[in-house]
Amino acid sequence: MQDILSGRFVFTYIDTRGNINKPLHADYLNNKMKSIRKQHKELAHATPHELRHTAKQAGMNLEAISEALTHSDTGTTQIYVNTSNVVPMTVGEFALKSLKQ
Repeated sequence: MQDILSGRFVFTYIDTRGNINKPLHADYLNNKMKSIRKQHKELAHATPHELRHTAKQAGMNLEAISEALTHSDTGTTQIYVNTSNVVPMTVGEFALKSLKQ
């Protein structure tokens, strides 16, 4: 199984030479979000992990979250979200609800 999964990462990028599937450092997203928070003090504290849970708990369907996170399948997303199923909401409904808050 390790051979099959070797070289597959959840968070990747394309480097300046065009090489794909380069792994992000584990702290990259957290540091990026901290940087944004410093520039926009009106934003609430959040982490990538919290955002996944927030989207699911707000009713965003698992497929939409999976697509936004560029996961190859919803099974990966389900591992990270790890919440019970809720009534799904379309992306448009989710965006509208978020704007009203």
